[in-house]
Amino acid sequence: MSRIYNTDIAADLEALKEMRVKAGLPREFKEVKERRTKYGEPAAYEAGLIPLDDVPDVLIPKDSIEDAIEESHILQTLPMYHMHYTWRPVGFRYNQNGLGYCWTWSGTGCMMTCRALEDKDTVLLAPVSMGYLVGWGNRGNYLESYIKGAREDGVCSVPEGEDINSTNRSSNFWEQHKGTRKLYRLDKVWDVNTRSGDSTTLQHCASILSYGRSIYIAYNWWGHALELAGLKMVNGVWQWIINNSHNEDDFIILTGSKAVPDEGYGFISTVLAE
Repeated sequence: MSRIYNTDIAADLEALKEMRVKAGLPREFKEVKERRTKYGEPAAYEAGLIPLDDVPDVLIPKDSIEDAIEESHILQTLPMYHMHYTWRPVGFRYNQNGLGYCWTWSGTGCMMTCRALEDKDTVLLAPVSMGYLVGWGNRGNYLESYIKGAREDGVCSVPEGEDINSTNRSSNFWEQHKGTRKLYRLDKVWDVNTRSGDSTTLQHCASILSYGRSIYIAYNWWGHALELAGLKMVNGVWQWIINNSHNEDDFIILTGSKAVPDEGYGFISTVLAE
């Protein structure tokens, strides 16, 4: 059963930090660096980030968000559902195993979820294969860096003898498997505006989720990146349903003011190559 954490309660924030420790990570390790580009500015366009305001047809009116999300649950079109039907069945553990690579575990999860909605074959991709972006060191990274690497180079599939949670950072090993990268590349990415207040961020996230795509998100207060897989209104409170990489066997749920992401990127399509 998914555990709920209220980010406005100190004890729950401590529990989230303790979760990191149980996963073999330092409590205060900054796995994610705050974004370099700004929403809708030229540098973001150059990085391949399409502002959601450029695709207004998908924007849910702010006064219709709750109804749209409720319908998405009824129809099971949210990413949390097609993720469970394909690469992340109930009980599946996604675990960065003490490596400070949440930025690739979450991004790679979004890639696989996007492929699932595109009805492509279920192929497990290897998060650690993106370690070349930080020179294979145990370091944090920018989410934009992962997006650039996934769009230009792609993500390796899990090689025989490895598993999806492998922490093998041998550059020579992954060099042998680089041929699979080009088969699994990210294409279109929609940028979430987190600069215009919580209501706009909620509108953008709900619109992308209702479109069936998950969102590559980051929390500056947590120094952490995750995959946003759904939203739900329960007793007047928004629940942010998240695929984490700290070895849980289900989603975690965040509520409260700090549950609104500080960054968000909807992975809309992958390259049609296989």
